[in-house]
Amino acid sequence: MVRLSNRQFPMLQVFIDHGPQFHMTIHEAQKFDQRPFRSMLIQQWVAFRPGRGFHSTPKGRKAWEEFLNTSIARRHPEMPLTRYFDRTAYGLGPELVRKAS
Repeated sequence: MVRLSNRQFPMLQVFIDHGPQFHMTIHEAQKFDQRPFRSMLIQQWVAFRPGRGFHSTPKGRKAWEEFLNTSIARRHPEMPLTRYFDRTAYGLGPELVRKAS
């Protein structure tokens, strides 16, 4: 699962919004917080080409798509809530457990 920090998300978005052919110069890159740059280089979501600059990689574009399209829907929504949800703390009675047919 891809997790983007509050700094990585907008930084990677700059590259994605400009398309795969976009290259950011070192001078342009210096205007941004360097922490997401470093982490994106380590993750190989962005790479550097001498003479051209920084660009998004296929791995970075895949991470972006995975981040945007990860579903949080449950496979079986009829199942009980997490065991960490304390029904009595919210004034609810015991849960009725449905048996599978």
